Amino acid sequence: MPRDYYRTLEVERSASRQEIKKSYQKLAKKWHPDVNKAPEAEDKFKEITEAYEVLGSETKRQRYDDQLKYESARQTYQSNSGSSSRPSGNRPGPEADSTSDRTSYEYRTGTGGVDEDFFDMFFGDRMKDYDFFSNTAGNASFSNNSWTGAGPQRTTRAKLDITLEQAYRGDHVPIRLGARRIQVKIPERIPQGSTIRIRGTGSNGIDADEELLITLRILPHSVYVLEGSNLQGVLEVAPWEAALGADAHVQLPDQSRVRVKVPPGIQNGRILRILGRGLRRDDGSYGDVLLDVEIVVPPGTSEQERELYRQMASLNRYQAQMRRRR
Repeated sequence: MPRDYYRTLEVERSASRQEIKKSYQKLAKKWHPDVNKAPEAEDKFKEITEAYEVLGSETKRQRYDDQLKYESARQTYQSNSGSSSRPSGNRPGPEADSTSDRTSYEYRTGTGGVDEDFFDMFFGDRMKDYDFFSNTAGNASFSNNSWTGAGPQRTTRAKLDITLEQAYRGDHVPIRLGARRIQVKIPERIPQGSTIRIRGTGSNGIDADEELLITLRILPHSVYVLEGSNLQGVLEVAPWEAALGADAHVQLPDQSRVRVKVPPGIQNGRILRILGRGLRRDDGSYGDVLLDVEIVVPPGTSEQERELYRQMASLNRYQAQMRRRR
């Protein structure tokens, strides 16, 4: 059976998309390796992200649910008939494509779920699912196109999942291409969906008659959401910080910190902008970091703090009131 992604995200199978997202955000924040230093944190964070990649997408979730039903029915059939299926991880050899001069190498898992041997081809920091030409986890293929004339004779196309930290810093990511291991340099602050071209020289791990095209996908992050080249997050401020103003220190994906001025009297929902600290745009400029201000009452309020709140209430006659939703 495929991994139980619902159990990983601690939700019921009937959970709504919002419930799944909320649970993912809570668990990702708890287990992110930059926050949680437990030995199992990195693996736990990968499992949580992998589960959300599937359940957070309506299309992928539907395919996953169908796969669960199929596997349940298949196992029931096997137990009744005594039949056996092809063992998990079986990988047929290359098959010629009769409609073109292309040769495809197709790799499939027996379950249709996540193939650990396949995803183990990639060893980058906090890396997970990496698949060649695949829209579903556990199914992938290499595609080599041949032509005559100048330039490389073969092009291998691939998709690679990286973390926002790797994209922002511009890390070197080691991957394995067949029996070969190569280093892929991720350009600093590269945006979602970018494609890296690596031409073979023979000495860089790629044959001289070959080029590698890698399309990057940035995984969901525990704090920031991608909006084009902008990074959007939420800045939680205490009531007194909102009233009096404050200096907030915001951590960026490369672990650097930027001081953000919270102006006095700021209202809930206001957006603060850090210019030019987002991802690269097509024109070479950079997007921004957008912070939605959320005023929160810190938990664990002491009696002394409550007394101060009571004093504020006696000095200010403001009362809760209704308004039209924006």
